[in-house]
Amino acid sequence: MHIEDLFTPAQQALVADLHRRDQQERQAGSTDPLRLKAVSLQVAHYLCLTAIHQQAQILVEFGTSHGYSTLHLAAAAQRTGGRVFSLDRVPEKTAAARANLRQAGLDQLVECYTGEGDDFIAALPERVDFVFVDFGLPAFAPMFTMLESRLVVGAFLFVDGWSKVEQWDQNPDWAAFRSRLDETADWLTYILPLEKSHLIAVKLS
Repeated sequence: MHIEDLFTPAQQALVADLHRRDQQERQAGSTDPLRLKAVSLQVAHYLCLTAIHQQAQILVEFGTSHGYSTLHLAAAAQRTGGRVFSLDRVPEKTAAARANLRQAGLDQLVECYTGEGDDFIAALPERVDFVFVDFGLPAFAPMFTMLESRLVVGAFLFVDGWSKVEQWDQNPDWAAFRSRLDETADWLTYILPLEKSHLIAVKLS
């Protein structure tokens, strides 16, 4: 069984169409603020598999865009009996994601929000066990303290990253966030090299 097998044929067609549109926009060098900006296929599959392995119940996403990664998280939640909470700051993107989730028949598993992170975090359930950040780390980092208090022991964090692992040390904002996790016994961290270099972490205490 493969990740694609978690989707019905109609859902597979929708996911493939979003991926194809994203690739076309990237190849065209689109700067449209409403472009898809989807994660890679590798990342989407990794997130889905990890959430199922973890039996994640409350999956939180920062950066819905048009819902490509959200569809994969929803497919995982459908297997685990969980629920997805996703935030974007652009209303048009939230609307597009809702439409895609509705078309896929997965909208009942996802709550999409538009707005700022503090309000979103305040509305989350008290116990969160899976977090995906594709929001821009400088925007996410100030919210982390508020979110961290809701993360259970064993919670999984995935931060979409850079094309080169060295950039985690060279960019001050990203280096500071990584150091915050590295320098405490509360977190176990690793830079995961896929098409880009991503920060993954597990909360130990």
